[in-house]
Amino acid sequence: MNKDVIYIEPEHDITDILANIKGSTHKIVALVPPKKAGVLRSAVNFKLIAKTAAQTEKTVVLISADDALSKLAASVKMPIAKTLQSKPQLPADLDVAEFGDPHADDDVIEAEPDTPEKEQEPVESAEAALLAERAKEKKATASKPAQKDADRATREPDSAASKESEAQTSARSRSANDATKKPHAKIPDFKKNRKIIFAAIAGAVAFVIFLFWAFVIAPAARITVTVQTTSQNFSESVSFVSNAESADPEKGVFYIEQKTIKRTKDANFTATGEVDKGTKASGNIQVIRPKGTEIKEDGELSFSIPAGTTFTINGMSFTSTAGASATITESDLDKTDCKGIIVERDCKFTLKKDISSGNIPVTAKENGEKYNIAAASSGWTSSLNTSKSHKITSSAMTGGTTKMVKTVSAKDLEDAAGKLDLGSESDAKEELAGQFSKDYVLIGDSFTAEEPKVTSSPALNEEVGEGVTPKVVKELTYRAFAVKRSDLNVYITKQSESTLGDDTREIYSTGVAKNDSKNKAFFENVKKSGDTYTARLKSTVEIGPKVTEEMIKEKSLGKKVGEVQSLLKSINGVSEVKVDTSFFWVRSVPKDESRVKIKLERNNT
Repeated sequence: MNKDVIYIEPEHDITDILANIKGSTHKIVALVPPKKAGVLRSAVNFKLIAKTAAQTEKTVVLISADDALSKLAASVKMPIAKTLQSKPQLPADLDVAEFGDPHADDDVIEAEPDTPEKEQEPVESAEAALLAERAKEKKATASKPAQKDADRATREPDSAASKESEAQTSARSRSANDATKKPHAKIPDFKKNRKIIFAAIAGAVAFVIFLFWAFVIAPAARITVTVQTTSQNFSESVSFVSNAESADPEKGVFYIEQKTIKRTKDANFTATGEVDKGTKASGNIQVIRPKGTEIKEDGELSFSIPAGTTFTINGMSFTSTAGASATITESDLDKTDCKGIIVERDCKFTLKKDISSGNIPVTAKENGEKYNIAAASSGWTSSLNTSKSHKITSSAMTGGTTKMVKTVSAKDLEDAAGKLDLGSESDAKEELAGQFSKDYVLIGDSFTAEEPKVTSSPALNEEVGEGVTPKVVKELTYRAFAVKRSDLNVYITKQSESTLGDDTREIYSTGVAKNDSKNKAFFENVKKSGDTYTARLKSTVEIGPKVTEEMIKEKSLGKKVGEVQSLLKSINGVSEVKVDTSFFWVRSVPKDESRVKIKLERNNT
C-alpha cells in the first residue's frame, strides 16, 4: 500500500513535522526520527501529531526502537514499528481488533518507488488491517439471520418438506458418489503441443537469464561526492639551472629547458656601390744623410726608417712596407782635434760622404695611374722624427691602375634587409610555447630575440659580376625557457604541507595541473645573472578535507543508497553526496567495487 515516509532531521521543530503530515499525499505516514530527536521528547508534541493525523484522516506510524518514544506514542494510541520492514505494534492498552489481525500477511505499508532522497521499505499497514477486520464483521452479521431461518424450517412438522429434504439429500449423495469416481486420464499429445512446450521452456530460460542479468550483472552505481575546499595564495622565490644534475625541485631549484626557433627570409636586390679594384703603384726610395752633415752627439752616429713611414712628393703619398737603418763609422767622418770616435767637447765631426739607408720598398696610398711617377731626387718630405736633414731619392713608381667595379655596399644591404618581414614577437612567443608540451610551464619573461643576422651574396663590398643578381638573407633567432609541471608540483606540495595542520586535510590542487584551468602557476620578476635565472613562482593552492576513494568505498559497498548518503555526509567537509544507480530496481550499491565509479568534486570558496 502506498505511503509517505517522513525523515525527521535534528533541526526540525514540531511545526515542520505537522506541515509534512498535512502535506503528505497518502493515508499512511511513517515518522522516522534520528537517534537524538529533542522535538519528540515531549508528550505535548505527540498529542499535536495525533490531533493533526485525526484531522487529516491519516494513520501515523512511529518507526523507532526507543522505549521512551514508544511510551509517548502509546499515550496517544499511535502504532509503533521498530523498523520500516517490521509490522506495527499497537500500545498494550488498546484493543488489537481495532487495528486488524496482527498476524495478517497482507497488512503492510509498501514503500513508494519514486522517493529520491531516502530509501523506503514496506511496513505493516494498520489502516489496511482495520478495513479487513470491519469487512469480516459485516459478513458475519449478515449470515446470522439466514442461519436462524434455516433452523426454524427444520423444526416444522411438514411432511412435504421432509420428503423434499430427503429427495435433496438422496440427490446430493448420488452426486457425491459420482464425484468420487475417477475418470480415465487423457494422455496429452506432445507432438501437437511441443511448440508451446518449447516456447514455454525458452521463455523460462530467458526469464532466468534476465533475472541473473538484472540482479547480478546489471547493478552498478556512480557515487559523486562534493567536498568544500578553500584557496590559499602561494608565492616563493625559485631559481633555474641549465644542468639537470644540479636541479633540486624540493628546494626550488629547477632544471630549465630551452626551445629555439629561427625566422629566415631572403630577397634579390640591386647593387649600387662602386669600388676601385685597380692596383697601387710601388717602387723604392732611399733616405740619405748628405756629405758634410755635422755630427755633434753619439746618437747621431746612426739613423733608422721604420715600416709605415709616409713619404710625399707632389701631393702623392707612399708608405714604406719595410724598415731600414744606416750606421756611421769612424772612416765616414772628418774630425778635427779629436782622438776617437766618441764625440768630445770642442771636437768637430762632419761626414766625408753621403750615408744611405739603402732601398726602402713603398706603395701608393691609393689605386690609380696618377701614382705612377718618374724617379726623383728632390722635393720629398717624410714623417721621420729627426732634427737632421735628409735627402730622399726614389726610383720610378709603377704599376698603379684604376678599375671601377659594381659592389654590394652597406647601404644596399641595409635597404634590402629592411624590406624583409620576419613576423611579430608575439607570434614567435606563441610558436615557442607550442613547442613545449602541456607538461611544461613557460617562463614568460625569459623570452629573448637575438639581433637579426644579415648576409648577402656576393658579400659586402665584393664585386658583382656581369649577369649576377645579388641576394640578401635575414635571419632572426628566438629563445624561450620552461620548467616541468611535475617539478613545480613537488615544490609547491612540499611547501604547502606545513600549512595543513593535521592529517584530516589534504591538498586538492597546486595550480600546476595541465588540466586545471581555474588556477595556473606562473613566474614573474625573472632575472638573469650569468647562466642562472631567478624568479618568483606564484600559484593558488586548494586545500580541503581528506576524502579518498578507498574511504568512500569502505562506507558504500553493499549498502542501501540512503544509508550511503547518510554515512558519507557525516564526513566533515563533505557538502553533497549523489548516488546514481544503473537501473530503477537497483536500490543498493554493489559489493563488487569494479561496478562502482567514484567521482570527487570540489566546491571552492
